[in-house]
Amino acid sequence: MMRQAILYGAGDLRIEERSLDPDALRDDEVYVETEVSALSTGTDLGNYLGCSTDLPGAPDYPRTVGYSNVGVVRHAGAAVRHIQPGQRVFSLKPHQSAYLAGPADMLVPVPAGVSPEQASLSYLTELGVAALRQAGYETGENVVVVGLGVIGLATVGMARVMGARVAAIGNAPERLRLASTVGAHATLPAEDVARAEDLRSVFGETGADIVILTANTWDAYRLSVEVVRHGGRVSVLGFPGRGQAPPAFNPLSPQWFYGKQLTLIGAGYAPRLECAPGELRFNLRRNLEYILAAMASGALALEPIITHRLPAAQMREAYELARAHSKTLAAAVFDWRAGAGQ
Repeated sequence: MMRQAILYGAGDLRIEERSLDPDALRDDEVYVETEVSALSTGTDLGNYLGCSTDLPGAPDYPRTVGYSNVGVVRHAGAAVRHIQPGQRVFSLKPHQSAYLAGPADMLVPVPAGVSPEQASLSYLTELGVAALRQAGYETGENVVVVGLGVIGLATVGMARVMGARVAAIGNAPERLRLASTVGAHATLPAEDVARAEDLRSVFGETGADIVILTANTWDAYRLSVEVVRHGGRVSVLGFPGRGQAPPAFNPLSPQWFYGKQLTLIGAGYAPRLECAPGELRFNLRRNLEYILAAMASGALALEPIITHRLPAAQMREAYELARAHSKTLAAAVFDWRAGAGQ
């Protein structure tokens, strides 16, 4: 048996037992016991709020929830060569205490020295890396991150690792402090920034080359297109207008997209295609490997943004904090190990 989080509808989150027999392992499968899983305050929270089908093709309720799982391989089938028992792995599996994985499941080894808690944030971090790559980021460019939830904070850290000068814009002092901790060169309260000229003290006359938008509000969207430089790119990781009425302004106003010649990018996707680097240098797996290597080297340190570490049975507490938009919550991880208050 194993335990799994199931959403039956808005706010109706239950931890239930499901049948899982490790002895039924096929030759090409591995059995993994979860250590921790991480909360996404974007997709996960949207599902919890009842917005399960905001993403095209997403399943309706009841449904599993979560996609950031770190565990230890306990058994491997006779035909498995790339993963060994005892190895810690990251996967896109839901919030659950154990699982069987076959050839179609992506398992990424976690380097020694990287805690399972930090490793569980690697996909949420990858969304920011993908947003930078999709925007055609070049080393040394100036990057602004608007919205400092877990994805925004992780993006700040990785943009710094990738050689950017980084400004972080948020609406809570706690989040601005965390952005400084993970590598922001400058932090600015959202209410103090309204246009590109306000960032001259950070970027000089060059301005912001790329804005990564991780927040959902129309105000954050408008701020993003205002602060990016002429000819710049806005990479959208959030869901502009989610839960809000239509904006009182034209989101595609010519004052930005004609006058400033901006590029607007729907971001966050990295191909899951398994292929040689010569065919595609950075697919999802290699982005994750790059992030985990940065964690292992110490270049990326996301432990400070983990504000909540809860036994899996208490995960609803984090969802409720996220629902209330509590600024005390940045990253939350759920412990599935025996003795973790289950």
